[in-house]
Amino acid sequence: MKMKTREEILKEKTYRERCIMGYRIEDMEREYGEAISYKRWDKKRECYVNKEGEPVVHPSEIVFDEVLAVIPLSGEYYSNAEKDKTYKKRLDKIIRDAMTSSLSKRDEERMKKNVECMVDELKKVAEEVKEKEEKVEEKVVVDEEVVKEAVTKEQQVDEEEMKKKEEEEEKNESLEDAGDVGDEANIEEE
Repeated sequence: MKMKTREEILKEKTYRERCIMGYRIEDMEREYGEAISYKRWDKKRECYVNKEGEPVVHPSEIVFDEVLAVIPLSGEYYSNAEKDKTYKKRLDKIIRDAMTSSLSKRDEERMKKNVECMVDELKKVAEEVKEKEEKVEEKVVVDEEVVKEAVTKEQQVDEEEMKKKEEEEEKNESLEDAGDVGDEANIEEE
């Protein structure tokens, strides 16, 4: 079965579907007026809502062709309504969604903007972390140099102490040898 293009669908629409569209826009305008007069503003969705809590928009924000495209031809409508008892409610929801599509487009643009802002913030945080890591690496390198210098100084001190101990031991050994020689001489004289 061949899929119809949007233009073909819109060309098929008769005077009846266009009138239904006009009535729906008038209903939306009435609900919008009531929402404004009763100050039914939804902070979360940032739009006015009707008494059922569904979003409503000003008729100037409704995209006529989008709504006209979802309204079925009369034959299709009546055959589906007879087959399925929930068809009318589902169709009303589809038409309302098409009428308030400007809100969803606005929300998508806001989401894109928020995502871009979050990405920019994450890049900034990543740069800061990178800079901190570089500073830490520099500090580690400096600390390693200080440790190496301390180790070399400590080794020098240890080597000097070892040399002194060796010299003292040599002196002690030479004195002991000299003392042993003197003891041997004393033993021989006796």
